[in-house]
Amino acid sequence: MLKSFRFFVLFLLIFGCKDSNQDNTEIEEIEVKNTSILMEADIAKLNYVEFDLDQKVETLAESWEPYFELRNTLNDFKKADFSFFESDEKAVADLTKNLREVIPDTLNTQAILSRITIIESMLYKLKESQTFDSTSKENLSDALKDLFIAYSNLNFQLNKKIEKESQRIERP
Repeated sequence: MLKSFRFFVLFLLIFGCKDSNQDNTEIEEIEVKNTSILMEADIAKLNYVEFDLDQKVETLAESWEPYFELRNTLNDFKKADFSFFESDEKAVADLTKNLREVIPDTLNTQAILSRITIIESMLYKLKESQTFDSTSKENLSDALKDLFIAYSNLNFQLNKKIEKESQRIERP
């Protein structure tokens, strides 16, 4: 009986001790997650062609508040502020819905609506990349770059729309 009791105590001592290596592993994982966050300096290094709105388009779009909300959101992203995604679950859907519904009639074309759809897709892609802990810094910066390019293409399309309308072509 005493021999089995000693065996039982020895068994508990051997297998009951906590391994300190497990704690170190968790600390290392947390440190790895924090290194994948983009900083403002990283975002400034992204290489893409950025188009701004022409002055004529700017005056036409003054009443298009969702566009300026999108612009402000992207400016926040350039500062590495991704709080837009944390504010509301439906933030992306609401913004893009409002972009489509409140668009001025002079700017409401299929090409511009297509660019808005692309921006919506890129916003969702960035949201998914930003929320996953396993996303690398490179994947997150690529998703952000894709969104900036989509926004720049929207601005380019808006400029081209007004430029084409301002041309006076006489037909024979």
